[in-house]
Amino acid sequence: MRAEAGPQYLEDLATGYWFSEALFVAVELEVFTLLEPQGLTTAELAGALAMPVPGLGRFLQALCALGLVLGKGDSYFNTQLASTYLVRGTRGYQGDSILWRKALMSGWQDFSKCLKAGGRVNFPAEGEDPSEFALRIRNYINAMDNVAKTKVREILPFFAGLDLRKMLDVGTGSGAIAAGFLEQFPSLSATLLDIHEVLIYTRELLDKRGFGKRVCYSPTNILEPWTVAKEGFDLVVLSNIIHVYSEEELPLILDQAANCLNSEGILVIHDFFPEHFPEKAALLDLNMFINTYNGRIFPQAWVREQLTKSKLYPTELIPLETDTAVIFAAKDETKLLNLRLETRT
Repeated sequence: MRAEAGPQYLEDLATGYWFSEALFVAVELEVFTLLEPQGLTTAELAGALAMPVPGLGRFLQALCALGLVLGKGDSYFNTQLASTYLVRGTRGYQGDSILWRKALMSGWQDFSKCLKAGGRVNFPAEGEDPSEFALRIRNYINAMDNVAKTKVREILPFFAGLDLRKMLDVGTGSGAIAAGFLEQFPSLSATLLDIHEVLIYTRELLDKRGFGKRVCYSPTNILEPWTVAKEGFDLVVLSNIIHVYSEEELPLILDQAANCLNSEGILVIHDFFPEHFPEKAALLDLNMFINTYNGRIFPQAWVREQLTKSKLYPTELIPLETDTAVIFAAKDETKLLNLRLETRT
């Protein structure tokens, strides 16, 4: 199909930012939150937003064309998609994640400079105020929390029927992946590993969810020795972690993860792969080139090879319904048979 694509395909690529900008502004203005649950007229929404009616009416028509809003006469209502994912305070809310994507745009505007320099050119300001740094971390964690809450619901069915007791969540961020497992497995306790500045906020989020003493926190730089029990975990999770590091750094990380598994334990690698949603994986790889020190997307064959070098038995790549995929690995190959893989393999 790409080989036969013509000018319209190029036009769609060139105007892709029109779509994202419309979404960004709608989320920033909390249009969908204001429309929930009974809808508003254009004049009512204009009053709530303190803006003129004519331009807002045209904006609402665009949101209708994008499938986010429904118009009936002069009244507008959320579609099911918007009600589920774009209303602040709902379980599936994705607004923080969407606005984090907007924050990445400034880096992309210097993409050509990155290519000429051979890597990232924009870095956090030296001597950044601690409060600004904390706010930046919280914004990032909130964004990743939106995503992780949806991803963990795709991962959990693979573990149906297992008796999980101890879990290690490496690079936990908001703790949403661990929280999903804690809800599903009442006998499970979780150790969350991340840098100290992240775990301060992680603890706040998980305390609000009532997990209390079922969670312990291990402030750690992933590239340094992990201060957690070797062979102490039934489950070790690296969710959206490997694409942040280089091919020189990852073998150390995977070795440490393997050392944390007990004899029956399962390692979960959840990430983006070029073999699944190749366009998204390729563009995320460029995003890592622009916005990180050495992150990149790795092909599944390379990841599986590194897991084997860490003396683990990996599965093939297992795609999720969304844009990411998983690889499971274990010290004992027979333990992989306990996973519910049949519907995906």
